[in-house]
Parts: sequence; C-alpha cells; structure tokens
Amino acid sequence: MKTLFKVLCVLQLIVPISAFAQVELTTEMFKVVTMTDKNGKQKVEWQAADNIVPGDKVGYRIRFANTGTEPADDLVLNNPIPENTVYVSDSARGANSEILFSVNGGSLFDHADKLYVLKDGKKVKAAPKDYTNVRWVISTALKAGENRSVQYVVQVQ
Repeated sequence: MKTLFKVLCVLQLIVPISAFAQVELTTEMFKVVTMTDKNGKQKVEWQAADNIVPGDKVGYRIRFANTGTEPADDLVLNNPIPENTVYVSDSARGANSEILFSVNGGSLFDHADKLYVLKDGKKVKAAPKDYTNVRWVISTALKAGENRSVQYVVQVQ
C-alpha cells in the first residue's frame, strides 16, 4: 500500500492536474436569407433570428474552443434536429470532420447515403426530412487556445 501511495505522489508531480484540454461549446441561431443584388446575383446571408415563421430557414452554428492547456482529440459533436423543422439537404459543414446523421433520435449514426427508414413496412432510403440528429466527428486535434465551428440549416415547418 505504501508503494502505491508513493507512485501516485510521483505521478502527480510528473503530470500536473491543471494540464488538460477543456472544450467549451456555444450554439448560435440565425435566420438564413437568400438576398439578390441589383445584378441579379444571389447571396446567402446569416442574419439575426429576430422573427422566425414557418417556411423560414434557420442556421445553427456550434462554436467550440479549447480553453485548456493541452490538445483535445477524439471530439464528437452531436446536435438534434429541432422539432417542427426539417434538415436542409447538404447544409452541414465542418472543416476536418466526418458528418453523420441519425434517423432514430441519435441511437445510431451513419453517412446519409447509408441510412434507411421503414415506410409502409418497407425499408427505403432515408431523406433529409427523416434525419433526427447531426454528428460531427472531428478528425484533427483542437490545439490549446484554438477555436472552430460547425453548422447546419433547417427549415421551419
């Protein structure tokens, strides 16, 4: 028992308790609007979400920051598709990440082209309206002090 105590004391000296990765998340919501300039060119803008009505598109940006002193790896971010909304096809973004979806409340995730649902007793390819969750598997470590973001868009029903 004395040996174990000595080993633990030595380990505490070698690896300071304060040296770790700490990731903080912030979710922002925007109204996604397509604007047309005087030349007829369209541009998508993410604006303050002051007034959202059925038919509007809403963008979610999830910012994540490593406020710790060590790199954070094996990061996985999960976000539910809000009720009364439908995921907008191909809207999920995230640098250095694998984007996966769920059609069963987040129990299982896979690539969009590998998801299926049951309709009238038959297995059919899942459509974006069937998605219940979005997952980003971050493939590179988040360095100490580094900030990144991922995002997706839904349409309000």
